[in-house]
Amino acid sequence: MDTYRVLLAEDEPVFAMTVARFLEGRGHEVEVCGTGKATLKALEDSEWDVLLLDLKLPDADGVDLLAQTRQEHEELQTIIVTGFANVESAIDSMRLGAFDYLTKPPNFEELAVRVEKAASKTLLERENRRLRFQVQRALGSDIITRSPAFKRILRTIEKIAPAKTPVLIEGESGVGKELVAQRVHRLSPRANKAFVDLNCAAVADTLLETELFGHERGAFTGAGGEKPGLVEIADGGTLFLDELGEMSADVQSKLLRVLDTGTFYRVGATRKRRADFRLVAATNRDLPAAIEAGTFRKDLFYRIHGVRLVIPPLRERPEDIQPLVERFSRALAAPKAFSKPALQALVAHDWPGNVRELRFAVERASLIAEGDSIGLEDLPPEIVERAGRRPAVPLPEVVDELDGDPGTFAEEGHGLDAQHIRDALERTRWRRGEAAELLGVSPRTLYRWMKKLKL
Repeated sequence: MDTYRVLLAEDEPVFAMTVARFLEGRGHEVEVCGTGKATLKALEDSEWDVLLLDLKLPDADGVDLLAQTRQEHEELQTIIVTGFANVESAIDSMRLGAFDYLTKPPNFEELAVRVEKAASKTLLERENRRLRFQVQRALGSDIITRSPAFKRILRTIEKIAPAKTPVLIEGESGVGKELVAQRVHRLSPRANKAFVDLNCAAVADTLLETELFGHERGAFTGAGGEKPGLVEIADGGTLFLDELGEMSADVQSKLLRVLDTGTFYRVGATRKRRADFRLVAATNRDLPAAIEAGTFRKDLFYRIHGVRLVIPPLRERPEDIQPLVERFSRALAAPKAFSKPALQALVAHDWPGNVRELRFAVERASLIAEGDSIGLEDLPPEIVERAGRRPAVPLPEVVDELDGDPGTFAEEGHGLDAQHIRDALERTRWRRGEAAELLGVSPRTLYRWMKKLKL
């Protein structure tokens, strides 16, 4: 059984002690706070997986406390615990972002189930943030381009990011459609919520529906427990569906319904659920041709291409090759410089696999090269052969574009570099209290820094 850290904000001593002993008996760590002030201090001093919040505390209104908690501790899930007379207030709290509510006295087995579900969502939100950080760290803080066509796309993203309008990204495999989707998410008001991605081509048709919409216990053979789908996990954030053109007609129909109504059913469920997410879809297929062939729904196509972004292949933007090579090389454990003939050969190649192929070529050449630099002889044969059939291409001056990278970061005399803050968060698996202690600052100061750095 998984164990979690539970903060109980409750001013009735007997009830608080009963709940605490029950949860501790199931292996959870519990701390009781009898006032709103004590609750806020506990939230600032440490990291919790679930907050159990009474709506009536001596010095604070529970609804106001919930609003403040949601603002400063976005991932933390809150369960409202209240008397029958305050059920209406509890429902209002759900609209403010509470995970669930229970009436006093609760069924304790039900309380345990709700706590475990809420804690699982808290941990999932933290893991999503950690994974987003790792992706950005591995591939660079942002898209690097010197291509006028791609820069126009980036300007379009800045204009449409604040809206909820669905986005359809088209382009060949490997051009960077997921990076474009991540940029849409990061520039949107949903940036602090989950970015949930799924490659539809990588999931069998029979499993795609349950991946998207989840399932109830016993919905099919092997469904031993309930499972939330990605639509549910993406609530409040962005759902990125790559290779959307591979989706079966039946799942297309269900996706259209949730886009139109904001509601869906888990597989095997009778209770309707709601989800508010922004859809960003990507494909390397010709969807109008698929509509003509009867394999893609015309109404779904019109529903998803509110904004259409067509990413040019790498062969149409050779000016991007040199800065991309520099970025991929710097990400390696032992970066090596590319000689001028090697760079010219890379620029001359047509890159059928686009940016993905370029990245692997850089990694391969770095492993093969015996010296401190990479020469023509270290490149894959097909690249060298093509370069020999074409005249040498001029190399533009390298410009490293790190749009939006914070660079150095100093506040209150600490003078910490942004990378130190990122490293501390990574080393502590995004436990803000531990990271703050590592940096020698308060959790509240670290929270302000993370907001400025958009972490």
